Amino acid sequence: MPEPMENAAMVYEWDSKLEKGIATMDAVHREFVERVDRALRAPDEELASALQELVAHTHEHFERENRWMEECGFPPIMIHRGEHQRVLEAMEETLRRARGGELAPARQLVEQLPAWFEQHAATMDNALAMHMRHTGHPETTEASNALE
Repeated sequence: MPEPMENAAMVYEWDSKLEKGIATMDAVHREFVERVDRALRAPDEELASALQELVAHTHEHFERENRWMEECGFPPIMIHRGEHQRVLEAMEETLRRARGGELAPARQLVEQLPAWFEQHAATMDNALAMHMRHTGHPETTEASNALE
């Protein structure tokens, strides 16, 4: 079995293409990117801790989006919520394994998260942001005022 490799060369930085125009959503997404980047850069002895912080952030991140979907009556809520649940389950299982010393799955997960997140943000989160604006969800007020 190969040794888990440290991947200090891989970085994940915020890109404006991830912005949805809703200040709270954009701030949470920026923090997600920062946490993924920290996990990507973490040496082996800090990987489980970085992953734990990422998992805790992601729980809050997804709970907030799930609440917004309920509040604005987002039609594909079950699909979006199901995606959140699948990702959290994978993250939690990977964290459990990392705490037990299995670092290779944790490295693999954090290396895959940027591509997953960019796709998720471009599709599911974009649709949610558009629906929130369409229904006048309170989270859109600040962003709407900033655009005027």
